[in-house]
Amino acid sequence: MRILARYLLREMTVPFLIGQATIVLLLTGSVLYNNAQVFLQFQVPLAYIVRITLFFIPFLVHMTMPVAMAVGASLAVSRLSRDSEITVLRSAGVSVMRIFTPIFLIGFVVSVVDFYFGETVVPASIIRYQEVVGELITHLKSLTPLAGQSFVSSDQNYVVGVGSMIAHKGYIELHDVEINASARLIGSTQPFVAIASSGRYQNGVWTLYRPLIISFDPEHPDRPLLSWPQTVRYTIPADPQAFQNGMVLQMPMGQLATSSMLTLHQLGQQIAAERARHITDYRLILDYYFKLSVPFSCLVMALCCPPIAMRFGRSGGFGGTLLSICLVFVYWNTLLLARILGSPGPQGSPPLLPPLVAAWSQNVLFSAWGLWMIVRSE
Repeated sequence: MRILARYLLREMTVPFLIGQATIVLLLTGSVLYNNAQVFLQFQVPLAYIVRITLFFIPFLVHMTMPVAMAVGASLAVSRLSRDSEITVLRSAGVSVMRIFTPIFLIGFVVSVVDFYFGETVVPASIIRYQEVVGELITHLKSLTPLAGQSFVSSDQNYVVGVGSMIAHKGYIELHDVEINASARLIGSTQPFVAIASSGRYQNGVWTLYRPLIISFDPEHPDRPLLSWPQTVRYTIPADPQAFQNGMVLQMPMGQLATSSMLTLHQLGQQIAAERARHITDYRLILDYYFKLSVPFSCLVMALCCPPIAMRFGRSGGFGGTLLSICLVFVYWNTLLLARILGSPGPQGSPPLLPPLVAAWSQNVLFSAWGLWMIVRSE
């Protein structure tokens, strides 16, 4: 068994790495292609284009590991089947389930690695990506800020309204600013409203001068606390479109990337804090469960792809591998549909599918189908 496990690991390593690199390069190319017109129109410096792309790549690696797992498992099994090695093993009394068990174990290990990669590397890279976008706004030569703007921050924690903006070299002068902060902020126990007649935006930091800050205690909402500090600063991620009409970056799976800024522990903290206030944020709960279910799609691919590759591997070529890749895209479309059905309705109403069901239904469905295929192949 150990010899078979080492043999399959050796067969899977190169296809896995090649599949991972290919998909990431394709998606990186789509980032550059989809935003080429925006980069050229607004004269975005090359250094910012490179930094935006580099800081977004870890998220792409995290999301494409299931595809790499499907390619690695399919190519390894296709070669074994094409060279009749699986036939020899079965003639020696080795069952299909036992032949594929090392692949299942590898899929589980890759799922765990993908989960920790998404918990450690991806949040930091997405935060840096947001910071670069925030810096970019004040370095555009053609920046023409719009008046009367009101927008929700990228992390869904703030609503910002600005009466007028004046562009200067390296910063933006703000007038008639109002910032509404929700109670979802990590480390914050009170929502607040900050109002100032003047301020400044620079590299993602909002500075308000002599603001009026109204804080609300959830236990005593009828007793707001007022304060007038000299200066306050808030780090609020903002979409470039809030400052420049038409400046919209189109990133693959952009909504999922935004939700990846928080770790599972941080999401759990927010959910617990909201439950203590008798608040149910279905979108936050959905992100929590998907944070767990998406990495373990690597294990799902390890269950589904080998029987397909074995069934079509004897015919030669890459038929089984191509079908496995098609299966990955079917899986991802099912996952996106489940996420839509699990998203909250109008004004935060309950979704069509409970978040737990929406996050794990496709994993259970495809895993059951893969195990059924293996049993049939016996």
